[in-house]
Amino acid sequence: MSVVIVEDDSFTRLTLSSLLREMGCVVVGEAGTVAQALEVIAETQPQLVLIDLDLGEGPTGNDLAHAVRETSRDIKIVVLSTFLEPRLMGSSHAPLPDGSVFVVKRSVTGPEVLEQAFRMVGSVPDSEGRVLAVSLGESRHILAQLSDAQVDILRLIATGYSNAEIARRMVVNERTVEKTIARLIKQLDVQTDKDQNQRVVLTQIYFRLIGVVGSRNL
Repeated sequence: MSVVIVEDDSFTRLTLSSLLREMGCVVVGEAGTVAQALEVIAETQPQLVLIDLDLGEGPTGNDLAHAVRETSRDIKIVVLSTFLEPRLMGSSHAPLPDGSVFVVKRSVTGPEVLEQAFRMVGSVPDSEGRVLAVSLGESRHILAQLSDAQVDILRLIATGYSNAEIARRMVVNERTVEKTIARLIKQLDVQTDKDQNQRVVLTQIYFRLIGVVGSRNL
């Protein structure tokens, strides 16, 4: 299978390239940005594009995935991320395009995980419009109990915004934000004492969900 890798971190690109070659794939191109990726994909016409969800400043991997799908129904799309779910980037982002497979990077412990993802994306008819997730060992994480609005507020808390600014950005009143945060604290069973701040603990939880902080730091 011919593959283009889109990943903004050069070391991760190198690691993925080695892993794909070990699987017998032919890496026909690599890119670190959406603009570069579109050029490489147009030139090489790969069978599959492996895309990192978070490509830093500018368009996201999700933006690229939609651009690829608009130009071709045949190119398979696998999206990689440290995030446990795409919506951790914000619910304002469109869902991943039809027939995509989302893979959590922490679940890629060997080539068999990507092989499974490649088989899955190859078996998903475009007409079904399904987005599958390969998240080995992560299927029962805390995100299952949170609404899109709760995830957005968790992300905005982690960004450092006040309740007033969160309310402005979400176009709700501040009281609604306060109630949502209170529900988050209860649902996530946030236990704190006088030496800990609840917003800091919520921020640590968010960072863990996006793969920045290990569980021992919580």
